[in-house]
Amino acid sequence: MKKSTLTLLILSAVTGGMLSSCAYMQTHKNIDEMAHTYRASELKTDNLSLHRKDGQWYISAPAGDYKKRYPIIHDDIFTKNDNDPTYKLKQAYDGRNYYPISAGTAASLQRKDGYALTNGLVTEIISQGKPGITELPGAATYPIRAEIADGNQPAIIVTSRTPEKTPIAVKAVSGIDMCTVDVAGSLVYNVAIPFMAPFRFFWEFLTED
Repeated sequence: MKKSTLTLLILSAVTGGMLSSCAYMQTHKNIDEMAHTYRASELKTDNLSLHRKDGQWYISAPAGDYKKRYPIIHDDIFTKNDNDPTYKLKQAYDGRNYYPISAGTAASLQRKDGYALTNGLVTEIISQGKPGITELPGAATYPIRAEIADGNQPAIIVTSRTPEKTPIAVKAVSGIDMCTVDVAGSLVYNVAIPFMAPFRFFWEFLTED
């Protein structure tokens, strides 16, 4: 077997192992996201309103353009609660985004003894499987009487992404970054995990309430 072929097989095995491992670097995803802007809303306790049109209920929140960012390292052990991407507001608008919800959720929101979490509303919106819209002319507005609380994480719901597809030039740069930065960084990080684990354990033990 040629030396170059053997080297290629070893690199492929290492890369495959890291992709299935519990920790990996993902800076290439942030390079991809530099090309995109998301039309979205952050649902908060003080910015929601309830509407109905043509028999469909909607919850609305202020609209804005957001940028999406992934954690540099995805780690299912050390940072298992901080692996989700985050959204940062780039520009706010005067308009609102309208998201379909079920009649049962709408009824609960109108009850004085009702209760909801903003993150729960996001789950409800996603479960509807219908895209949000930016205009709802002629819709009736109803009061929200239920208590709504903010969850531990920002309740972001996305309406659209622009552009929908990542430009080829950006994909090329992110591909180079994945092969050079993320693969090498993931290897170093996973090798270092056994050495970091005791320090992490003692830090969590000392900072426990």
